[in-house]
Amino acid sequence: MKLKKGILSLLALSMMSLVVGCEKKYELMSHHFTGPFDTITTYMSYANNEEEFNEQCDYIEEQLNYYDHLFDKYNTYDNMNNLKTINDNAGQKAIAVDQPLIDLLTLSIERNKTISSKVNVAFGSVINIWHDYRDKAEANGGVGEVPDSEELEKANLHTSIDSIQIDEKQKTVYIDDPEVSIDVGATAKGYAIELIKDGLIEKGVDNFLLSGGGNVASHGQRKIQKEGDFYLDECADKFCVGIESPQDGNYSASADDPDSENEAVLVVQGESIVTSGDYQRFYQDDNGIRYHHLIDPDTLYPAVYFRSVSIITEDSGLADFLSSAVFLMSYEDGLKLINSLDGVEAIWLLEDGQIRMSDGLKDNENIYVIEKSRLK
Repeated sequence: MKLKKGILSLLALSMMSLVVGCEKKYELMSHHFTGPFDTITTYMSYANNEEEFNEQCDYIEEQLNYYDHLFDKYNTYDNMNNLKTINDNAGQKAIAVDQPLIDLLTLSIERNKTISSKVNVAFGSVINIWHDYRDKAEANGGVGEVPDSEELEKANLHTSIDSIQIDEKQKTVYIDDPEVSIDVGATAKGYAIELIKDGLIEKGVDNFLLSGGGNVASHGQRKIQKEGDFYLDECADKFCVGIESPQDGNYSASADDPDSENEAVLVVQGESIVTSGDYQRFYQDDNGIRYHHLIDPDTLYPAVYFRSVSIITEDSGLADFLSSAVFLMSYEDGLKLINSLDGVEAIWLLEDGQIRMSDGLKDNENIYVIEKSRLK
């Protein structure tokens, strides 16, 4: 399943154990899941033994595969109506689907109308064109052609979000325009991560990090103090997450830079961090111009404002939506939007190598911007 987003790197976490009293022994364990949502998902948690941890991992893997299949617009699966089933029947009939897909579409439409129209799940006809051109480029060493404006504008005639009709009672989805295609690449992964996080909490898992391709969800804090030197002292007792560097252009590492992989470090205690960036999924034309996968609905071409935008808020699904929306608007408009929302902060990596933060992160002791030579 092709979905967007750049990869948000976790700070290195070592395996440690500690005997509590005379009875309880916790271990910090980690596991990687490869495949679902076209990315690597990393899970880190404390468990009393390997069997307990494996039960958690089995649950996560099952849920990742389920949501990956349900939200997939490219493939069909036995005994499941999914997003592709809906798109294949556009203009023909309503399709009964599982509740999580109903909920995702309903929430995405609501947020489009109340938060930002930049993220439109009915924008698939345009996304499909860029997807096909990128696939051809990837088969040609990452170099390819660019769709012309006439082709994109024709597809854009069929992107009305009002064409998606949801029947909550019958649990069906119908697209009344046969040329409209639903694409949830800007919302699905964060939404799935949030559902899985909630499921783990319901199972009694009290301290963990779950990171899937640019979407990091956290719960609780460290049960075992981590030893070593950190950018922030709080990282010894609390989970910390790094904001990944593009590592090219104005973000190319200098020999004097202490950390080439990250641009900033944040303490997280229940927050989610989701990053949208231009440096993970892209291709170039013959002139070396880069075309990434985050398409501005106003221009129908990749947005050119930033290298990445990271959103910090409790809900991973909301963070996923906002990281896409804010990436597709100017810094001034994005800052205005973020400052209008409660419990939401943002970090922008600008094209020129500068870093900007929303008001709530300025002078915040839980964030550290790494001292790079370009910032001096």
